[in-house]
Amino acid sequence: MNKDILNQLPAEEQNAASKLFSAADTLKVSPTFRWDLETQLMEKYKTKRQTARGWYTKFTMNMGWAFLAVGAVFLLSWMIRSLVPNISPASNTTTTPVISFEADVRAGNRCQGPLAVAHNYSVALTNQDKTGIITLDEREAIGELRSLAWSPDGKQLAIVGNTTGNGNIYLTDSTGSPLQPVLSNSELGYLMDVAWSRDGKQLLTWSLQNNTIVYVMNIDGTGLAEIQLGIQLFATPQFMPNNESIIFYGADSSSSGLFEVRLDDVQTQMISAMVEDESGFAVSPDGTRLAYYEMDRNLGEARLIIEEFATGNKTVQATASIPKGSGSSLPTSANLSWSRNGIFLTFELGRGASDRFVYLVSTDRPGPIKVADSAHTPAFSTNGDCLAYISNKQVFLLDLTSTNATPMFLADLPTGRSITDFQLDKLGWGSGTNPAPTQP
Repeated sequence: MNKDILNQLPAEEQNAASKLFSAADTLKVSPTFRWDLETQLMEKYKTKRQTARGWYTKFTMNMGWAFLAVGAVFLLSWMIRSLVPNISPASNTTTTPVISFEADVRAGNRCQGPLAVAHNYSVALTNQDKTGIITLDEREAIGELRSLAWSPDGKQLAIVGNTTGNGNIYLTDSTGSPLQPVLSNSELGYLMDVAWSRDGKQLLTWSLQNNTIVYVMNIDGTGLAEIQLGIQLFATPQFMPNNESIIFYGADSSSSGLFEVRLDDVQTQMISAMVEDESGFAVSPDGTRLAYYEMDRNLGEARLIIEEFATGNKTVQATASIPKGSGSSLPTSANLSWSRNGIFLTFELGRGASDRFVYLVSTDRPGPIKVADSAHTPAFSTNGDCLAYISNKQVFLLDLTSTNATPMFLADLPTGRSITDFQLDKLGWGSGTNPAPTQP
C-alpha cells in the first residue's frame, strides 16, 4: 500500500486500513483491485469533507464486496473439483505387446519347419530356435554335395553327393537324424540331382555320364529302373501330377526347351522352345498349373507364363525387356517355385551372383515385385508366410505378411569343403511338424 495515503488517514483508522491491505496481500487479490482501492483512498483524502465514519463505512463496504467475490471464486472452484471424478488407469486393463517378426521366428510361431541349406559341397539344417545352422554329414559320407530335395510332405530330405565319381543318395529327416543310404557308392556315375514323385514313394536321379537316361527307384533303394529318354536332360526333372510323366529342360536333335516325357512309353512333347533355364519352371502344389519362364529373343521380351493343365489356357503373369537377337547374352531365371497355397510364385533373375534379383509374383494380379537385390535361391516356407534367400553368403528371411518388412538375418552359409559356383547353392523348407536339430 502507498505509505503516503496511509499516513494521511486519521490515526484511529490507520490500523484498520493497514489490516485490510494485509488481508488483501494474503488473498493475493489482483493489482487492478489494489489500484482501485488506493484510488478511492486518494479521492477520500482529497475530499476531506466526509466524516471519518462515512469514509470508513464505504471503504469497509468495498472491501466486503471484494472478500465476497474472492470467496465465491474459491467456492465455485471447490464445487467443480468435487463434481469431476479423478481419472485413474483401470486396474483390469491389459496391453497387448507387439511381438517382432524375429521374436516370432525364434519362438517357432513363424517360418515353421527346418530350412535345409546347401553350400560349398556341404549341407546344414537350421537349429530349433533358428539362431543358426547345424552342419550334417560331419564324416563326409555324402562326398561332394550336388543337391537336396524335401519329400512332398516335408518330412524326409534326400541328399545327393559323389565320392570318386560314384553317386550317393541319402535320406534324413527334419531332426537331422543319421543319414540312411538309398544308393551308396553306386555305379550309376556322377549323380547330378534328385526328384521326388508327387506321392513321395519314389526317387528319380540322373548322371553326368549319360544324360539321356533317368533312374527311378523306391525310397529304400529297391526297384531301380533305367529309362531311356532319347533326349538330353540338362536339369532336375519334376514329376507331373499323375506321376506318369516328367518335365525338364533339355534338348533333342533339333531344338532345346521345356519337354514332357511319359515314363511308360517315352512319348515326348515340347511344351515351350523358349524356355532356356534349367530351373525356370514349376508345377503348382495342387498339380493343376504349370509356370515357366520364356525368353523371346525375337521380341526382346522375357515372360512368366502360367498354363492350366485342364484347359491349356495360358496367362502372361509378368514381363521384362531383354536384348534382341539369337546371339544376345541374356539374364537367366532360376529357382522358380510356388507357395504351398498356390497364390504366389518366386524366382530369381540376373547374370552373376552380385547382379541377381529375387522377385515375388501374385497369381491374382500381373507384375513382379522385387523383394531382394544381389540375392538368389529363394524358397517359400511350408505355410507360405516367409521367404528365405541368400545374399552375400548369408541367409535371410522375409516376412510375406507385411508390406514393408525388413529382412531378418538368419545365419551365415556353412564354410563347406571347397568353393563352388553360387548356382549350386540350395535352400529348401521341411515340414513344421518335427523340431529341427538342437545339437550337432
